[in-house]
Amino acid sequence: MIFEDLVKTTKDMQDLQRRAAIKKNKDLQEATDEKYRLLLTQINKFVATIEYLYTVAKIEKNKEIISSTIELLTLLELAVESGFAIQDNVSIAETSYKNIQGEMKKDWQKQYSNLTSSTVSTLEAIKGIDAESVSNCLRKIQPAEIWDTNVKKYQTMNTGLNEADQLIASLGLDDGIISFLQNTNAGRATLKDLDDKVLAWIRDEQLESKIRISFVKKLG
Repeated sequence: MIFEDLVKTTKDMQDLQRRAAIKKNKDLQEATDEKYRLLLTQINKFVATIEYLYTVAKIEKNKEIISSTIELLTLLELAVESGFAIQDNVSIAETSYKNIQGEMKKDWQKQYSNLTSSTVSTLEAIKGIDAESVSNCLRKIQPAEIWDTNVKKYQTMNTGLNEADQLIASLGLDDGIISFLQNTNAGRATLKDLDDKVLAWIRDEQLESKIRISFVKKLG
């Protein structure tokens, strides 16, 4: 009797362990599948963003980032080749995606500067002429300086750049006038900067009352 009870108890424990193992594996698989779905969503947003920047905003393509992204997509396909997500492959894919994001963040600092610095500098120069329009353009452009995968932010940036180009073109600015305005805003403009072309433009735009001239105070 005792032996039979012991056998039954052992069998019950084995059944309990088997069910616990099945549940543990099921929970682990569900967690892995959820990680995979989240990672896939993040990568979809990333791909949509860089596709917009490369094809519409026309920034310089980073071949290493493109190559790494293609390799990552291949890894994601292999991760579910058996019908369910493989934990090790998902972990490797997560690390790869973090590395790509890190590289894109560094690359975007340079790309953003190349794309916007000239326009933003000119906008700052003409702020005294049409402050409202300039501020509107800057509000659309400058938030895109910080990298993330929100494609709408870069679409808004592109709209702001296009509007800035139209604003600058409507003012008939050339390099000499822009240089004068930049120096004026920085407090560095002198009478030597007021050549005939600059003076004619100031009169045409009726800006005489908006520009002040002062003496430089000498120390000592």
